[in-house]
Amino acid sequence: MINHLSNGRPPVVLTIAGFDPSGGAGIAADLKTFAANGCYGVAAITALTVQNTRGVSRLSAVDPSLVKDSIESVLADGQVRAIKIGMLANRANAEVVCTILETQADVPAVLDPVWRSAGGMQLMDAAGFEFLRRHMLARVTAITPNLDEAGALTDSKVENVEEMKRAARQIIQMGARAVVVTGGHLDKAIDVYFDGTELETFVGERVKPDNTHGTGCTFSSAIAANLALGRQLRDAVMLAKAYVAESIKKAYPIGPGRLPLNHFYRLQQPSRIIDHATTLAEPVR
Repeated sequence: MINHLSNGRPPVVLTIAGFDPSGGAGIAADLKTFAANGCYGVAAITALTVQNTRGVSRLSAVDPSLVKDSIESVLADGQVRAIKIGMLANRANAEVVCTILETQADVPAVLDPVWRSAGGMQLMDAAGFEFLRRHMLARVTAITPNLDEAGALTDSKVENVEEMKRAARQIIQMGARAVVVTGGHLDKAIDVYFDGTELETFVGERVKPDNTHGTGCTFSSAIAANLALGRQLRDAVMLAKAYVAESIKKAYPIGPGRLPLNHFYRLQQPSRIIDHATTLAEPVR
């Protein structure tokens, strides 16, 4: 794959997701993640939410025709190099996105199968989640469910590493090309990666467990950004995991609930800015 920074411009990444007014998750987190990882973000909003660090209290889906027109308008510029898909809210929006993915088969896409909030509020209707499970897995490069979402996708309990591995294998059997089952809520931050051939377990330190608002959105967006930069999927996953871990460590309080990640922590470390820019500019082999 080529390094898209070689033309002197950051690659464009499209996020299709909901809007979180607290800035910790959804579209806001995605755009910050793209920028922090050397990409330019564009967006199509699928839903508006009322939420803060304490949780989600209200949700209103965007009209599917508006979602469709928004996505097609951005794609018409011809610059999108990767797509991240987050909360879709309902089946109508899922159908729109699925149809568009069929026309963008050459563009890497990462699906975060958002089902419900950490507080338990449903963020996608049952018909929409079932449509996603049956029709969207095969149309994306990778899917990144957490334990709850992996359990919903496979109709099973997913609470430990062995169950994560089983779920990963089952999701591939369901049609997915690659899957990362994220286990940030375990005693250690363990993710299970499976591309149909190699099953790997990535283990990280679990730090600041309350600083986790938007981790799923950020992780999938960081993968998409690294794919847009020309990196292979496994490398993109590892880099995304490292980025999320550091963003959690550097999180700062903006409210009394679950704290959002510090997506721009690198800007607060002047000595590392040059090193990061140099890394992004290196050819990808």
